[in-house]
Amino acid sequence: MAINGQVGNPTNLSNQNGSSVLSFEELGHGSANNYLPNRKGLFFIGGADITSSVASLSIQTGLEQATVLDIRFISLKPQNDNDSLRMQFYESGVLQTGAIYDRATYKQDTSNTYTWNHSSNDTAIELLECGNDTHEEYNGKMFLYHAKDSTRQTSYLHKGFAFNSAGTLQSYQVWGELPQASLVDGIKIFFSSGNIESGKIRIYGYG
Repeated sequence: MAINGQVGNPTNLSNQNGSSVLSFEELGHGSANNYLPNRKGLFFIGGADITSSVASLSIQTGLEQATVLDIRFISLKPQNDNDSLRMQFYESGVLQTGAIYDRATYKQDTSNTYTWNHSSNDTAIELLECGNDTHEEYNGKMFLYHAKDSTRQTSYLHKGFAFNSAGTLQSYQVWGELPQASLVDGIKIFFSSGNIESGKIRIYGYG
């Protein structure tokens, strides 16, 4: 039972007006059970655990719950050494694979080497390269803005870090947008040349 918000998925009840009495309309609110009228600050939306090797991971539910989304990448390990983690967006349920992503990337490592590059026609957002030895896994966070607003572009800000195959710690900052105004209702993550061996994705929203 969900009073003043969603608590798991056992029922579809939600008290939309904040009172302690559920009306017939509220009792039939719907199976999605994602109406949280008094949410403030950070709240959990969903995610996935990768416990066996997969080619990619797509999440296509929940992104409509907040204007600002906080996507966390936890201990993602590639199948291939020094592989590059990438992301694509779904627009109204359709995966966007064309050369449409705007992206600027700043990379620095512990040897004080840094690079800067940008593109206005990437086919995916490159987040970071990562080794596949023990402890060479990827961790990072992306803020996604206005994904649920079909009248605006979806923009993003990402920061992540990982060790490469030489044991060098790398830090990435990535900024950009999907330049056309559209509804972004899903994400796909994958490594450029091999599977995702393990890791977790968590998505939060800001109320």
